[in-house]
Amino acid sequence: MSGLSRMYDEAVAHDGLVETTLGQLREELGYTRLGRGVLEGIVVALGKHELGYFPREVLDPRCNTEPRQWNKVWVYVRDNSTRARVLDAVLCPEQANVRSVLDGLVSRNPSALTTEEKLQRIREIANS
Repeated sequence: MSGLSRMYDEAVAHDGLVETTLGQLREELGYTRLGRGVLEGIVVALGKHELGYFPREVLDPRCNTEPRQWNKVWVYVRDNSTRARVLDAVLCPEQANVRSVLDGLVSRNPSALTTEEKLQRIREIANS
């Protein structure tokens, strides 16, 4: 598997969210050491695989000037699920309609749901 395909598969297997370390991410990308360039490479690779992450400062070389392989990062699949939409709204508010996402979460307002989320709700009601 190339790049972060294995990390993507692991996140999907854990309902779209998995905790990992910089060491695991580094190894999956084939790097032997951690440094500024590797942190930037990890961020780019996560984006290419439609994966988001937090806390942001762990992969920011301006904040994490001495990255260690045991530094922990949560990785999530950016699949337009409720979890991904909320995380994206909080972590990247400039790229999301924050009010709509959070209002939909709080009020369970159907107009704030994606088509897939609406269908999932219908399935839940039908199967109950």
